[in-house]
Amino acid sequence: MRVYAHMPDHGTHTRQASCLIGGTDSTSPYRVHPQRVLENKWVDLGVFNFTGPPTVSLDSDTQDGTGDEDIAWDSVAFQPLSAKPKNFVVAMGDSYSSGEGATEPGGKDYYAESDYYDKAEPKSKNSCHRSKIAWSRQATLPGSSKSIGALADSRDANMDYHFIACSGARTFNILNTGRSGELAQLKQGYLDQNTSLVTLSVGGNDARFTDIITECVLSGIWNCQAESLDNIDPDNGEKTGGDTGGLDEWAPKWLHEQIRPRITATLKTIHDKAPNAEIVLMGYPRLLEDNGSCVLGMEDVEGKWVNSVADILADEMKGAVDDANSQYKAKAVLSDPRGVFTGKAVCGDPESVHGIVISGQAKADNDLPKPSMQSFHPKPAGARLYADSLEKTLKGE
Repeated sequence: MRVYAHMPDHGTHTRQASCLIGGTDSTSPYRVHPQRVLENKWVDLGVFNFTGPPTVSLDSDTQDGTGDEDIAWDSVAFQPLSAKPKNFVVAMGDSYSSGEGATEPGGKDYYAESDYYDKAEPKSKNSCHRSKIAWSRQATLPGSSKSIGALADSRDANMDYHFIACSGARTFNILNTGRSGELAQLKQGYLDQNTSLVTLSVGGNDARFTDIITECVLSGIWNCQAESLDNIDPDNGEKTGGDTGGLDEWAPKWLHEQIRPRITATLKTIHDKAPNAEIVLMGYPRLLEDNGSCVLGMEDVEGKWVNSVADILADEMKGAVDDANSQYKAKAVLSDPRGVFTGKAVCGDPESVHGIVISGQAKADNDLPKPSMQSFHPKPAGARLYADSLEKTLKGE
């Protein structure tokens, strides 16, 4: 049966409400969903095989422990299914998975609970920015005539889909502590023995790609690859003192020694929780066409180097997949989108990746004069290219 909890349009605010589904044989019988959906809405908690009387209980004790956000639901529902769904899909990861930038101006395509900000309550901010047209929703699984999103929205009996990616996520936010007030993605409960497919992109924030772009585009420094960044803890991203030294020498070492093993560990943990799932680790495109000739402040040599970092990261991500498979039998595969984005990144034609975005900010976005979080993220057309990459990977192409 499929289980739903009804969220009222007011009085439901917490991002950490845990529902325990009783009477099921799931290895993960609890589910966490942000409650601030801002409408009367049935929220899908998942499909379960019940071996005893079905129950749902809501835990009012959340991990943040602050006690300053309302928690409620007013009803639950059970949808009988004639058979076990064919597909149990969980989409997780960072901004490239959440669909940052894949929206009409103003964040109109973001789910309300993932794009919320109240100046009077700044702690309530959620900028996970999960888009209704993210690539995991646009993609069509082999043998299906409808997209994953269309099947999920129509409550198709053969689809159980959950979307927990969050903009800005590092491997640390998947494994340990979440972002935007949400729990770590693996602590939200959506992976179990029934999960058949996990999609995720992760590694870009660990690789400090935003910091690199900021240094090379927004700082106005020429020959940015010779500059340095502040040292940070590779897990939580907090500054630790000192600096990296020249980026051109630091980046390959950082990606190989710090990021690759963290991606491997993430894939292992996903496999441990969803042992029957195929795991598709989605890579990142080269962000710049013509070495970023259309980007103010980007020199040719800098653009070439920025793209080279994307290539190095792709190699290390492939290595992480190989490590996870050889060491832990993780059933993981890398989907490399660089080919489908060729000619279509920033400065491309058609341009399917945002350059610097300074208008049309979402509700929970950077304040001007800082560029929008959408900057250097795929546009809706770019999300479609990502979906193409996933479809090719699932077909073994």
